[in-house]
Amino acid sequence: MNDYLIELLSMAAAFKGCKQNTLEELTASATHRLRHKKEGTHIAHMGDKLKEAVILVEGTVYSSMTNPDGKEIVVATLTGPIMLAPAFIFAKNSHFPVNVIAKTDCSLLYIHKSTLRDRMLYDPQLMMNFIEIISDRCQHLSQRLNDLTLLSLRERVIKYLSKHHRIDSVEWLAKELGIARPSLSRVLSDLKNDGIIERAIDGIVLKSR
Repeated sequence: MNDYLIELLSMAAAFKGCKQNTLEELTASATHRLRHKKEGTHIAHMGDKLKEAVILVEGTVYSSMTNPDGKEIVVATLTGPIMLAPAFIFAKNSHFPVNVIAKTDCSLLYIHKSTLRDRMLYDPQLMMNFIEIISDRCQHLSQRLNDLTLLSLRERVIKYLSKHHRIDSVEWLAKELGIARPSLSRVLSDLKNDGIIERAIDGIVLKSR
């Protein structure tokens, strides 16, 4: 089991190029917990104390925020192996900034913060990987904020299709864009009437020109 964990972790951005004994130490029985979560299960609620570093070893999760009225916006969809909430692990106010829900059955590795910190001091590659991940996440969130505030809904839908190639679920996309489904349906109808999108067997796609 340990060899399998090490193999999976070595594929995660946080641990690429790290020393072999770094991975061995992180997966030592005294420093980690391995847990399995079923599809639809809450892994963390927004505001929960982030007591350990959490690594999604296998499976897919999504993070979301919900307002008091129950409106939900999907912040990100993540597929393992990947570290969850890396920018908040060593924060003074170390809490989950979002809800984390299993989109599929998942395996998660919980590692003591002190163990991760000590390995960063020992293995500079782990430290550099960690800094790069946080920088990339900040860049992603900056772009997301730009899209939410400066782009029209029509432009956001076209940008989504340009990046992801198709819309599998209108309901899911409404959550990702943080809008009501009827509003999204109206925009999709307008785009179809304008000849920009079309329905295909596997979803909604940009129309070939």
